[in-house]
Amino acid sequence: MPVSTQLQIPLRTEFAVDLHCDSCVQSVNAALDAVPGITSRSVSLPSRTVTIEATAPPSLLFQALRATGISTVLKGQSTASSSPTGHLGAAVCIFESFQGARGWAQTNNKGLARLVQVDGDTCLVDVTLTGMRPGVEHAVSVHECGDISGGCASTGAALAELGRVMVDAAGRADMVVEKKDVKVWDIIGRSIVVSRTDSLAAPGAADDSSCGIIARSAGVFQNPKSVCSCDGKTLWEEAQTPPKM
Repeated sequence: MPVSTQLQIPLRTEFAVDLHCDSCVQSVNAALDAVPGITSRSVSLPSRTVTIEATAPPSLLFQALRATGISTVLKGQSTASSSPTGHLGAAVCIFESFQGARGWAQTNNKGLARLVQVDGDTCLVDVTLTGMRPGVEHAVSVHECGDISGGCASTGAALAELGRVMVDAAGRADMVVEKKDVKVWDIIGRSIVVSRTDSLAAPGAADDSSCGIIARSAGVFQNPKSVCSCDGKTLWEEAQTPPKM
């Protein structure tokens, strides 16, 4: 579950929100009015972005925006500090399918996780999954080893569960949570495994799990992309498109 307490320092978070008219803007503003801890916000209809500075956890902001029924994608975040990076560390993990793997035999991309250490106690986790089994709950966990030479089975024991998601009918799921028991600098080089929750009782990762190695990233705040250059789709259309199998 998302952490309910406020962050230690204000965080600036940018969302791509599929705004089309003044009514959309009003809906977004009304939703954000109900969220405590917001110090400033900018809702731009021309750029279809919402930028918020707040001590409220980004998961609450994400939930409030999604509750309007308007398609929302997390674009990036940084602290409102004077540090060059605006955060204490960032990482990324790309999930691959390794079913029947024999030495790096990944078959297709299953999504990614972005992690940003926004203060000394709080790690922001943003997970997007695609091509998963519809209607099945999955657990997203940090595992001890960054060894995927044998697929997810070689990632070792689970160290921390980041959260659980239910996959929709299109095979997609997303999650934005804050974790107090995870620090970015402690998990670089380890792995994240996405497994069916009904398989967690068995030792090791299930054969149909997806996983990837956690790598350090720049954690850049600004993501200017609004249209995919390869297929011409918008961010929101791309977020709803099942992957090609």
